[in-house]
Amino acid sequence: MPYCNFIYLSQGLDHLTSIGIIGECMIELSRAEGHANNSDLYQKRYGGDTYNTAYYIAQCANSDLKKDIDVNYITALGDDEISEDMIATFAKAGVQTELIERVPGAVPGLYAIQTDDQGERSFLYWRSQAPARRLFQTDGTADLTSSLLKHDWLYFSGITLAILYPEGRRKLFEICKEFRAQGGKVAFDINYRPRLWDNIEEARDVINQAYDVCDLALPSYDDEVLLFEATNPTEAINRIIDHGVKEIVLKNGSKEISIYFDGKVQELSVTPAELVKDTTSAGDSFNAGYIYARLMGKPVTEAVDIAGQLARQVIAQVGAIVPITPPTL
Repeated sequence: MPYCNFIYLSQGLDHLTSIGIIGECMIELSRAEGHANNSDLYQKRYGGDTYNTAYYIAQCANSDLKKDIDVNYITALGDDEISEDMIATFAKAGVQTELIERVPGAVPGLYAIQTDDQGERSFLYWRSQAPARRLFQTDGTADLTSSLLKHDWLYFSGITLAILYPEGRRKLFEICKEFRAQGGKVAFDINYRPRLWDNIEEARDVINQAYDVCDLALPSYDDEVLLFEATNPTEAINRIIDHGVKEIVLKNGSKEISIYFDGKVQELSVTPAELVKDTTSAGDSFNAGYIYARLMGKPVTEAVDIAGQLARQVIAQVGAIVPITPPTL
């Protein structure tokens, strides 16, 4: 049974901790490095918010000689050549792939990144028929559920919930409840993307259900403003606390980060980035750094610093998945 609770850890781990990260990885198209935004030359990579986090946790964990963390990515892909290449790419990055479901005849989703002169990004998506939307609604759901319940931690995002069909969301929440009842812990990032939802009321209801089964929340203040009309970080934090979340890290761009832990709220300053080329995976990599540091027993304030170090490396490069030097613990 899962028993790792990094919320209360103060020392290093004495066992291999497993985290199952649930979501969608897509084909990423971005302007080729060194070419202007009006160039016709694109480069193909793979990315998606939850996979980005899985990748960066794995890069940090694999740099540790003890390798105390096992990262398993949970998604659905097709039986095409690109899906095969995706799985091989995940494995090469140190991300476990045994729980990836295969849907015959399906192909992965695709997105294109557009960035402005300040490195801020926008996306165009082609994912309406992506196989990841069928997670928790296939013949393999029972076996997948059994495997997920053997992990210590689960992590997913608002994008994960948005792409799932309603029955898949319901099943995921059932899994989370059973998982927590046996001692497992759940981490969640709101990652609100309006165009993925039928309407704002649906998004609010589903996201609130996610907070209800969440132990660690890693939201962005902008998303809380957009979805729940928060007027300040304190209001956003208090709203999430009301759902019973015990540990909250509220990201706010280059402004102070608000954290809630051990019943207290505090503000932490952010070290400005010296170079910003592409903010595509800023929050995803921050989440990865924070989760990694906490799993390794670091206190919340140090974990925020480590997360910032990692995110600054990522936004100084182009693309969601880039090479990094793991922060020193």
